[in-house]
Amino acid sequence: MRGVTASPNMKNARILPPHARLNHSLTTHRVESTVPTWDRRFYEMRASLMTRAFVALGALVVTLGFTQAQPVQLAFWNFNDNDTSPDGGVNASDSSLALVGGTTATFASGSPLDTATTNRAYNTTNYPTQGQNNLTAGIVFNTPTTGYINVTVQFDVRWSNTASKYLRFQYTYDGTNWINGPQLVAPGGDTWWSSQSITNPNGNNRYYVSFFGNIQADNNPNFAFRILTEFAPGTNGYEAARSGSTYGTTGTLRYDLVEVRGTVIPEPASMLALGAGLAGLVGLRRRNKK
Repeated sequence: MRGVTASPNMKNARILPPHARLNHSLTTHRVESTVPTWDRRFYEMRASLMTRAFVALGALVVTLGFTQAQPVQLAFWNFNDNDTSPDGGVNASDSSLALVGGTTATFASGSPLDTATTNRAYNTTNYPTQGQNNLTAGIVFNTPTTGYINVTVQFDVRWSNTASKYLRFQYTYDGTNWINGPQLVAPGGDTWWSSQSITNPNGNNRYYVSFFGNIQADNNPNFAFRILTEFAPGTNGYEAARSGSTYGTTGTLRYDLVEVRGTVIPEPASMLALGAGLAGLVGLRRRNKK
């Protein structure tokens, strides 16, 4: 009987619609569609186009996110030209450094991380007498982050034998009120921080401080940081960087490869356009499923 497929028990016989046919075997029952070939090809082609569109959009999203997430150098000092002006960075013209607490400085040989033929660094000295002026003397870097977010700071520093073993990294959001950051501890006397070969998230051996996700440091024209000498923990005096040495005011702290980085603030118009495109494709895909 045309259009009828019987089960082993004829009482269960049923009529199937013309567009489907039931193939019977002893163990399985499978319904095969008889939709016209041209119709199937149309739906397959549309599905393929939709898949390609989503793949292309996904690639665009990844590319856009990757491009915007790339760190940009905001300010950089290598001191190789024997002056204190920034040597690079998109915000270099608005960045500067200064000595505080009575310190003075000259130029000396630079960090071993710098492979330039002329390799110089900023050598600070004339620090407070023993037991005096804790957290007052050192160097300040004024580095606006205008237009950028996810800020990071990195630098190399060298302690002489009689320099203060302990330093304090401080930062400010308003240029006036300073906040204690991490403490730096000398790895020894006449030694650069980088000699410890501690790899930071940027893939080098400089000392590293991250303000990633810190909205107060983001897009801030008043952002600055400084490094000051600090008393040994639990005492009222400075400790020499080299074990067995005595702290002295002529001890030196030498800075090189000072760098501030950030990522560009995403443009609202670009993100809105991208979001609208995503929403449109999602809506189209849902309609096609109905």
